[in-house]
Amino acid sequence: MILALTRLEAEVIFVRQGGTGNGASWASALGNLHKALEIAKAGDQIWVSKGTYRTSESNDRTKAFVLKPGVALYGGFAGFETSVEQRNPQANISALSGEIGSSSLHDNAFTVVFSKNVGDDTIVDGFHITEGAANGKEGPNFLESRGAGWYNLADGGQSSNPIIRNCTIINNYAREGAGIFNLAMGDGACQPVITHCSFINNKAEQNGGAILNISIAGKCSPEITECLFESNQASYGGGIYNESEGGRVEPVVRFNVFRNNKALVRNGSIHNEYFGQGSCRPVTDGNYFEGNSSLIGKEKNSSASQKGQHDKSNGY
Repeated sequence: MILALTRLEAEVIFVRQGGTGNGASWASALGNLHKALEIAKAGDQIWVSKGTYRTSESNDRTKAFVLKPGVALYGGFAGFETSVEQRNPQANISALSGEIGSSSLHDNAFTVVFSKNVGDDTIVDGFHITEGAANGKEGPNFLESRGAGWYNLADGGQSSNPIIRNCTIINNYAREGAGIFNLAMGDGACQPVITHCSFINNKAEQNGGAILNISIAGKCSPEITECLFESNQASYGGGIYNESEGGRVEPVVRFNVFRNNKALVRNGSIHNEYFGQGSCRPVTDGNYFEGNSSLIGKEKNSSASQKGQHDKSNGY
C-alpha cells in the first residue's frame, strides 16, 4: 500500500542524451525520451537536458513524440539543475528532431510532436522543434501532409489545449501547416496557448507556413501571443493561415512580430478563409509587421512609431 501511494505522487523523470539509467535523477537519467513519455503519468514532469532527440532511430517516418495528458516537458537543462527555474534553454538547446534518414529533408519524420485531446496541464516548454517533413499523401486525418513540427488534434467532442511556450519551431516543411497544425473536428475544441515562441524558416507548399488553424465542424481558437514569425513561407498565409470548413475558427493573435514572411500568392503574414456555414473571426491586436511580401495584394507594414515597442526581440 505504501508503494502504491508513493507512485500516485507526481515525479520528475530525467532524460539525458546517452543516458542509461531509469530516469530517477540526472546521474541515472534515461537516454530515451519516448520511454520517458511511456512511463510518465498525469502530474509528472520530464526534464530534458541539452542535445538532439530524434523521433526514430530506425527511419520510421510515422513515429513522433506523442504527448500524454497532464505531463509537462521542460527542455534546456545542462544536467545538474534542481529546479525548472535554474535551466537556460537558449544556452542548452534541447532539440526534438525529425531528421532520421539521409541528410535530405524529404525522408524525415512526417511529424515531430503529436498531441490529441490533451488539457492545459500538458506543457511543452523550452525546446527546438525541427526538421519535420509532412510531404506524404493526403488522408482523412492529414497525418502525413500537415503539421510537420507539431500536429495538435481535438475531436470526438473533446478539447486539445496544450501550453506551448519558450519554444523555437524552425526548419519544418509540409504540404500545409509546416510549423504547427491545429485541427478541430467532430465537435472538438482546439485551443492551445502558444506564447513566447519563435517560428523561423518553416515552409508549406500550400497554406500556413508557420501555423495552420482549421475547424471541420468544431472550434479552433488558439491563443498566440508574444511570438516571433520570421522568414516563413507558403502559397497563402506565410505566417498564419486560418480556415473554417463548417465550424468556427477564432484565434487570438496578439503582440507578435511578423517579419520577412512570404506568400507566393496572398498574405505573407496572416490569411483568413471560410467555407459554407463556417465562420472565421480572428482577434488581432498589437502585432508588428515588417518586410512581409506576397505576389497579389498589398502587405500591411507597421509604422515606424510602432517599431520601438518591439525593439526587444519577441519569441524565444
